[in-house]
Amino acid sequence: MLPEHWSAKGRQEALDHLTDEEWDIVIIGGGISGAGLLFEASRRGYRTLLLEKNDFASGSSSQSSKLVHGGIRYLATGQLSLTRQAVQAREHLCRQLPGLVEHLPLMMPHYRNHLPGRFKFRALMWLYDFLAGKKYHKGLSIADMQKAAPSLRSQQCYAATQFEDAVTDDARLTLRVLLEAAQFGGKAFNYCSVDHIQLLESGHQDGGFQVDITPKDHGSIRLSARQVIHATGAWTSSPRAHPSDPHDDPVKVRPLRGSHLLFSQKRLPLEKGVCLIHPDDSRLMFALPWLGHTLVGTTDLDHKTPMDDPIQMQQQEQDYLFKALQHYFPASKLSPKDCLSVWSGVRPVLSEPGSDPNKTSPSEERREHKVWWQDGQLYLCGGKLTTFQKMAEDAINQLKFRPQAPVAKPWPELGANSHNQGEFLLIPESLHQMYGADVIPLNKMVPAEQKVAATPYYKAELHWALAHLAVQHLDDLLLRRTRVGLFYADGGASMKDELSELCQKYLHWDESRFEDEWQRYQNIYQTLYQQHS
Repeated sequence: MLPEHWSAKGRQEALDHLTDEEWDIVIIGGGISGAGLLFEASRRGYRTLLLEKNDFASGSSSQSSKLVHGGIRYLATGQLSLTRQAVQAREHLCRQLPGLVEHLPLMMPHYRNHLPGRFKFRALMWLYDFLAGKKYHKGLSIADMQKAAPSLRSQQCYAATQFEDAVTDDARLTLRVLLEAAQFGGKAFNYCSVDHIQLLESGHQDGGFQVDITPKDHGSIRLSARQVIHATGAWTSSPRAHPSDPHDDPVKVRPLRGSHLLFSQKRLPLEKGVCLIHPDDSRLMFALPWLGHTLVGTTDLDHKTPMDDPIQMQQQEQDYLFKALQHYFPASKLSPKDCLSVWSGVRPVLSEPGSDPNKTSPSEERREHKVWWQDGQLYLCGGKLTTFQKMAEDAINQLKFRPQAPVAKPWPELGANSHNQGEFLLIPESLHQMYGADVIPLNKMVPAEQKVAATPYYKAELHWALAHLAVQHLDDLLLRRTRVGLFYADGGASMKDELSELCQKYLHWDESRFEDEWQRYQNIYQTLYQQHS
């Protein structure tokens, strides 16, 4: 069941009727944390509304490293609890959403006189697999390593170890969670800014809230809710110290930027992921096969510019990433002109109380999440893409009031709305995995036959997204509902005429509106997704 208010026609009518209902929960933030909260609350029976001031997953949740992983670096630094939680969450997601979240073999090459050594790393992998409940790691011959990564440097390499994590499309995962929440009554609106929140009565969780919002292309709306939850990631304000406790030293949100490069498989062929230990600072990096291309990342730097400014990869980050590539893949002779696109995301990392960011490097910061109360409102921040379900559970468990229509346990799980495999044996498997039960109406609407050139996407997916997936701007379609724009060095300029026809058909944009949208998209692409020359 698709949300009717995600269609161009249904949005305005749904906005007009938002005040007809008294909401149990209003969630602010439409990334993976907010989506997880919407699903968790809705499956328990809470009447829940999610509001995102931009597009769904338009922040960090579309600009991550795409890994759903336990974090071997966290294990190496003794963060056993976080690693256990993340590894088990990874396994759970692979079972819940097969194909959308799928296991990915990675290789760690071992070079003479360089860390990590083979025996210590494999001992670490025994523990990593123990936490997952399954043995994944094994030794690889140099020949097997070169077969999976033909241009990887083999000089001084005496062994390699293969292990497994998982990979996803983070924006599509966010959207899938929002769609599954809709099955239980959860509603989500993009391009709805929250202007003001007022606590109507004093008391922790006992009073209601008045929430004033301004949706795109609509007048202001005043809502009532029993609880407000903030899930705005790196845009979250650090909690204030409690005025009655001078010794209270709350955590601080420390935004950390990670940047990435995307190449064609022809320029950097990989069958498996490769771990790269940067030659300058020994940080762990990755080169991964992703959607038929090769993704390289990531950096880990304090993001010091205002969070409302565009988040861009800096020249120093590009140089850092290319230095690692030239060290490990010298035969490829990669340069910025080979890069199809780039992106940067900001991680919502929480500094420990009393820690000094000048003395704690970004990579040393812990990645746990935290839930706290401020002015009667609930805040969720920190954590990882992998653990979004655990984060949502911890937050919703804080609520003391019960939904008016409680759902008996066990509550439905993510991915529980399965589909009959026999109904679509002729539909490409990649579409089953990405769209779940929606693949059947998608294929009936526009049969999945023709692909968008140079991308892993079918043209039917463009039709489907424009008709049903809350597209308000062209960048929603080309950078998040699909990633078509990432696979062209020019952002997909050759598709302009075809896109104009599709947007006129489904969104009723005239020529002037489309030209405005095309210019907006080009500005975004050139600013945020093109590499430095």
